[in-house]
Amino acid sequence: MKIHPINYIGVLLAAFAFHASAGAQTDLRVITVDMTYLYENYHSTIEAQERFRSSIERAQRETERLMEEGNAMVEEYQEIIEQTNNPALSDEARQQAQLQAQEMVEAIREKERELQQFQNNTRRSLEQRQRNHRELMLDEIREVVMAEAREREATLVFDTSGATLIGIPTLIYADSSFDITDTVLEEINRDAPE
Repeated sequence: MKIHPINYIGVLLAAFAFHASAGAQTDLRVITVDMTYLYENYHSTIEAQERFRSSIERAQRETERLMEEGNAMVEEYQEIIEQTNNPALSDEARQQAQLQAQEMVEAIREKERELQQFQNNTRRSLEQRQRNHRELMLDEIREVVMAEAREREATLVFDTSGATLIGIPTLIYADSSFDITDTVLEEINRDAPE
């Protein structure tokens, strides 16, 4: 979940106001983390992306198969049309060929609808899988970040991976000693297969 830059300012102002009102009782402890880096380097994300690519390849093969079937139907239709133009055909044979051509047009349209429906369903399904995966992985990462923040007694955690709408980093400067990205990455990949 990205927080809008204005919200960052609000959080900082609230934290400083809280800090000022609490006096010396509470120390403001800020840590940073690069959530994008963690997401992209989390072994579960990498494994899921491989499965996702495999699903895309299967969908492409199925699309190609449906297109080949459609192309074969178009070729068959063209042969039937050629038959209807054959002067050697009787009127009855020509009418039969025209009827076949009409049936073939309907079959081609049905194949086009089947292809379109397959592509739409597959795209929606893959997008939903990707969204679900992203949410699940980010939730897992967020839990580890929060545990690390509690362990370090942090009062604020900033995600350094984002930028504002105009491309300016949301966090202009942070001492690297406040960054917990490597610690969290090590923890989330602790059970990664070798």
